Amino acid sequence: MQEYKTRSERKKAEAMKQLPNIVDEQMDILNQESPVALESPLVEIEPEEDSGNDKIVQGTFWMTFGSIFSRLLGALYVIPWNAMLGGGKEFGNALFAVGYTPYQLFLSIGTAGFPSAISKQIAHYNAKKQYQAGQTLFKKTALFMIGTGVVSALLMWVLAPLIAAYSPSGSVEDSTLVIRSLAPALLVVPVMSLIRGYFQGFQDMVPSAITQVVEQIVRVAYMLLATFMVMRVFSGSVPVAVAHSTFAAFVGALASLLMLMWYYQKHMKKYRPLFEASTTTVTVDTGSAIKEMIREAIPFIVVGSGITFGKFIDQFTFEPFMLAATELDKITIGELYGIFSFQADKLIMIIISLAVGLAATSIPLLVENYIKQDQLVLGNQIRKIFELFTFVMFPAALGMMVVARPIYSLFYGVSEFTPVAVNLLQIASVMSIILGAFTITTSILQSFGKHKIAILYLGVGLVVKLVIQYPLIRIFETAGTLYATSIGFLVTTILCIIYIYKLVPFNVRGTAKNLGIISLITGWMVATAHITHILLSTFLTSDRKITALLMVLIIAAAGGLVYIYLGLKTRVADEVLGARISGLRNRLKTK
Repeated sequence: MQEYKTRSERKKAEAMKQLPNIVDEQMDILNQESPVALESPLVEIEPEEDSGNDKIVQGTFWMTFGSIFSRLLGALYVIPWNAMLGGGKEFGNALFAVGYTPYQLFLSIGTAGFPSAISKQIAHYNAKKQYQAGQTLFKKTALFMIGTGVVSALLMWVLAPLIAAYSPSGSVEDSTLVIRSLAPALLVVPVMSLIRGYFQGFQDMVPSAITQVVEQIVRVAYMLLATFMVMRVFSGSVPVAVAHSTFAAFVGALASLLMLMWYYQKHMKKYRPLFEASTTTVTVDTGSAIKEMIREAIPFIVVGSGITFGKFIDQFTFEPFMLAATELDKITIGELYGIFSFQADKLIMIIISLAVGLAATSIPLLVENYIKQDQLVLGNQIRKIFELFTFVMFPAALGMMVVARPIYSLFYGVSEFTPVAVNLLQIASVMSIILGAFTITTSILQSFGKHKIAILYLGVGLVVKLVIQYPLIRIFETAGTLYATSIGFLVTTILCIIYIYKLVPFNVRGTAKNLGIISLITGWMVATAHITHILLSTFLTSDRKITALLMVLIIAAAGGLVYIYLGLKTRVADEVLGARISGLRNRLKTK
């Protein structure tokens, strides 16, 4: 056994062994909403002729394209979907949220970080030219993933009535129907995600990106067609339409899996020479490999499901707390639940995903510098992550807060709940900053291998949310739930930042200065957008979708131009984005 002279040498050696795991799992958890992990394997293989940088650029392009297109389509479909549901759209949105909250948790259990893990393992064997060993591990792991999918699907099917009993929307039968309609998707998604990870191990991002787009297109197409048939042709009920809409997850995943299998057969012709050229024959201990993957994945599953755990608290407590604190009936409470858990959540998750994705690009370098114990570089890197996150998140979140009324009307139309819904969307927009910060800070802690601390702080935040949920609901009614979520995750975020600073002291004064400037120019942007909104409201109405879209575009353009100009004028854009911003400065003639 190798001996080390100092404790620091031992820790450094152990950390170096964990580096591939940390980087791969980190990028997987930052993109937890999609089975596709936005990662670029660190090992280059033959016989591709592209340079490593070219592959990274190409891979990033395809994965970003797939992710953005998927999320946009996933938000835009609600416009025709709600129109077909008609007066039952609030009820339908609530039922949809009731099904998807447990589905996201069971999906995390079913996939368990294996796509990222298999990507790392394939790249590892490829680097040693042991291609056949990677192929063997992939096939055996695929059988295991089929098993986890079956177990997850059965658990969700069996537990559906129990979960539905605490759902704040519809009858137990309606909620059970919707929850069970998502169980079949769990049979397909785990192995589908594993195949995507397999391709990523060969640095081939195209199959993952293309099949992600295909999956979303097929899912939305089936959802809209089925809803049209149920509601308009057969005059069916809203729960049946929602059940078909959630079952669309299985249809989309199945289409993606079939296309991935086609890609697999097609690409085998290219990979077969690599298998034949394997330098050695390696016996793969599949059992030990799978156990190691599970051990590595569990902490990331727990922390990565943090926001989902918060939603579970809402799902189980919102109705009883509202019944105790207000005089509203169950139907109204269920519709209010759908507004903040589905409608508002659908919009703010776009912002969170964009901001976290942008900031997360620096995390692999941060991990490497932590292992090297380069405190100066590491401190600067942490500072840049916080500043980049703030630079993107502040204008996006607060901008949505300003255009909450027209953007809500654009996506969901106008109803008796519109004033309440707009208010909830405004609160949720601000809350998205906290949720994004939670994701960033816990990700940094896990990048440093501090899994137990991240889990502990998440637990503290969830307990805080649960304790203050009822008092805040009693004071603010529905909005109290969002306030409780904000405070709970804010506590977790603050604890994480304090611990990060203890591990790696960074320039707090410099960071605070830039954050102050970003806050100031964001304030000017919000003021400009708000004034523009007031002026447009004098001759345009946000109650019609066409004029609502026009208002959103004009307000966003006015506020965005002010933010960009002030960002360049104050040079904070240079601090955050680097020298590459000079090209935009020259075009705008800003000194």
